[in-house]
Amino acid sequence: MNRKLFFLFLIVTFIGSSNFCSKVSKSKPGLVVIFLTGKVEVERNGKLIPLSLGSVLQKDDTIKTNSGTLDLQTSLGHIIRLKPYTNLSIDSLHGDLSEETSLAVRTGLLLVKTNKLSQKEQFKIVTPTAIAGVRGTAFSFEVVQGTLPKIKVYEGMVAMTLKAPVSQVIPADKIAENPNYQKLQKLLEENEIVISEEEEAEVKPEFDQLAQTILNQLDDAAIAQSIESFRDELVRTVQKGKFERDPRESADLETLVKVDEDLISGSLNNKSLTKEIEKDQGEKLNIALDKVESIAGSQKLDSEEEIKKYYSVLESIHKLDKTVLHGAVVTQVGNTMLVHSTKGIFRLDVSEVEYIKYKNFDVVTKKKK
Repeated sequence: MNRKLFFLFLIVTFIGSSNFCSKVSKSKPGLVVIFLTGKVEVERNGKLIPLSLGSVLQKDDTIKTNSGTLDLQTSLGHIIRLKPYTNLSIDSLHGDLSEETSLAVRTGLLLVKTNKLSQKEQFKIVTPTAIAGVRGTAFSFEVVQGTLPKIKVYEGMVAMTLKAPVSQVIPADKIAENPNYQKLQKLLEENEIVISEEEEAEVKPEFDQLAQTILNQLDDAAIAQSIESFRDELVRTVQKGKFERDPRESADLETLVKVDEDLISGSLNNKSLTKEIEKDQGEKLNIALDKVESIAGSQKLDSEEEIKKYYSVLESIHKLDKTVLHGAVVTQVGNTMLVHSTKGIFRLDVSEVEYIKYKNFDVVTKKKK
């Protein structure tokens, strides 16, 4: 390579790398709405803000899905689905000077798919009693019993750390100044619980009770010597084990699709891209539903007994035209419902359904929306 070509190569390389760095550094913080159905409320600075596809959620926003669902995507391609009756606040977002995304869940259920995180990047789900650190994975995160989390990992791993909840009896500032409290918190941080692929973990109510017992004794000088004795008791309040993935969980995960990164970047830069996001997400969702339908069809389930065994549920879907499908709802995204029945596999709009009867429990529900 002659000298001119060599310098030309250096210039092209420098420009290319500069553009790449510029693209990364200009990544604005925000969560972009890529799917929305039902009633969802977002509060910002004490006011409710309207949502549509392409809307950008910011730090300190509080989301209440009520009976709706919401899919969000970050500039780095992480996707989060908020299920009905989820209450979540955005504590921090990756971008600008921050390497951390932190979501505080008060109640409800999340389904999360993340890309592989960079060495510096952090993605956390926080509750009053635990912090879950993501390590490039797909998982569900549910808050049960008011403050206690339940995590199921489908791919990769999640590291959970317990934390002592702020006591309602002792003021938070007094706890923060107490060295015994710091020792307790350090003890919890040192006992990270790693949840690997196909494992689930649930924090039992005994943890909250035990933590409150310890907190109430913080002013006792003797507690400094006995904190260590609580180690085994605290760890035992987390129940962890393997689980077998339900095919409906797999279908739900499959339909959590991400849209083109340029559309996310454009939305974060205040462009109105509602139609473009709807088109892109709709096309990818149809591909995902095709795959779920293909997997369901490959099982060759012809009887109610076979369907019940495979899906762990048996339902009768009563349509407005008075026809009835006996089988199971494989998945539902927005108004689209995929039903595996003894008559075959059907893709229905919820407007076609009058009600669904759960044969297992003989309970009639309202139509799904």
